[in-house]
Amino acid sequence: MYTIIVGAGEVGAYLARILVEEGHDVAVIESDDKVAHEIDAALDALVVHGSGVSHHALQRAGVARADLVLAVTAVDEVNLMACMTAVKFGRDLRTVARVRQIEYLRGEASLTAKEMGISLLVGPEHAVATRVVSLLSYEGSGEIRYLADRRIALLELPLSADSPFVHDTLGELGPDLPQPSLVAGVIGPDGLYIPSAQDVLGVDERAYVLTKPANVGEFTILSGKPWFYVRHVLIIGCGNIGFDLAQELESQGRFPTIIEIDPERAEWVARHLTRSLVLCGSGTDPQLLREQLEEMAHAVVVLLEDDEQAVLVGLFAKSLGARKVIVRSDKLEYAPVAHRLGIDALISPRRALADAILRFVRRGPVSSAHMLGDHDGEIIEMKVPEAPQNRELIEKPLKQVQLPEGALIGAIIHEDEVTIASGDTVLSPGDDILVVARPSAIRAVERFLD
Repeated sequence: MYTIIVGAGEVGAYLARILVEEGHDVAVIESDDKVAHEIDAALDALVVHGSGVSHHALQRAGVARADLVLAVTAVDEVNLMACMTAVKFGRDLRTVARVRQIEYLRGEASLTAKEMGISLLVGPEHAVATRVVSLLSYEGSGEIRYLADRRIALLELPLSADSPFVHDTLGELGPDLPQPSLVAGVIGPDGLYIPSAQDVLGVDERAYVLTKPANVGEFTILSGKPWFYVRHVLIIGCGNIGFDLAQELESQGRFPTIIEIDPERAEWVARHLTRSLVLCGSGTDPQLLREQLEEMAHAVVVLLEDDEQAVLVGLFAKSLGARKVIVRSDKLEYAPVAHRLGIDALISPRRALADAILRFVRRGPVSSAHMLGDHDGEIIEMKVPEAPQNRELIEKPLKQVQLPEGALIGAIIHEDEVTIASGDTVLSPGDDILVVARPSAIRAVERFLD
């Protein structure tokens, strides 16, 4: 796949790195000369210095042969115009525009993506707010995602010293786990690895477990931290993410409290929300935080744009007794230390945007993809072809199938029956499967199932 990325800021550079790591051909258009030189030195990609709305820059980037254009600058209108300009070159080109203003995504009077000739509009702020809502469905660390039309649960379990996972091998632990289930991947100090039955997982690693939704409750204690329903939420910082989050919480019948430092923004938010208490003040004010936490805020969501400040405020909130703390940060390398010090989740707008785009750009047998960690790997939903070129895929049990290194088939949906994979599982044409893969294995997996 040949992809042109318009804008080499944090989001554009991040997407470029992901696609290059997966072996795709990438061109980047960047108007800032210094940024263009930096991305040229850092990545094996074609870098064009110019504007994404320029026919000349798009032609130099190879738009005539491109399969996909991702416009992800910080300016919505530039992204929309870049995509609309690219499709004028008259080929079957898919385009994705990043938009931050919620009106482009929800406004009833707004033009739709289809009307503008754009394949997809993506709002990372809305994606982050949606993820925070899912994290607020329980107290404690970890994350629950539901895959395959909610028939399979993917649990991300941060492992503490109290977790049973860190004391026995997975083979020894297996009979005591809720069944059916499979530890399909683990993120450790060196990234994602596929564990074997002989492995003992380490403290501060994060285990990804595939299981039936009915087993979620029993699994919660295995991370060493129990989970409980979160009722009261304090939101610190109310930009687009905070406003989206507050609206969603209100729709669920909750009454969030919001701290916003900008008086005009606080007034606007107060006028447009009906159930929320909006306070104009600094989320870094220790006394204000103490007062609010004394009012029984079960969860604190820190949405300050300064990563370091957000983490410090989150740690302070935890020290004051917050039972769950979620912090906005694009620096996911902070995660291991933050988790050890009590922060339950780091959310990244950059990652949320990349995750949404990756789910869209997958082709062939891939129906969707979900990022694990900071693109340490992906869990991919795929379909076994009706007539696979590789016949061993449907003629042998999985323990005899030579999957690409760094990949594992974790679950199968066969005629609406969900099965957690084992070595004796045999696939059938048309089965839907979930594959865990390191970035280096993703393209090989796609070819393997073609």
